[in-house]
Amino acid sequence: MPQHTQPLPIINGDNLKKARTDKNLTEAELAKECALVAKHIIQLENGETSNFFSAHHKVQVAKKVGRYLGLDEYEFLDSSST
Repeated sequence: MPQHTQPLPIINGDNLKKARTDKNLTEAELAKECALVAKHIIQLENGETSNFFSAHHKVQVAKKVGRYLGLDEYEFLDSSST
């Protein structure tokens, strides 16, 4: 498994949730559009991790969701505090 040399960014779940609700999508609808399960969306928005294989996986899923919602990474990922 590859080693990640840079710290992973912190996910701002509130911004993901706001973007989702601004588009009038439920967690389940967004999950379906992104080929995920609703639990992934809920955990991204609430800062939980149990349904992700690793922290890196969680960041990759967040990027996929963010792209779908039309967000730039700086709007939901914070690399400065890592």
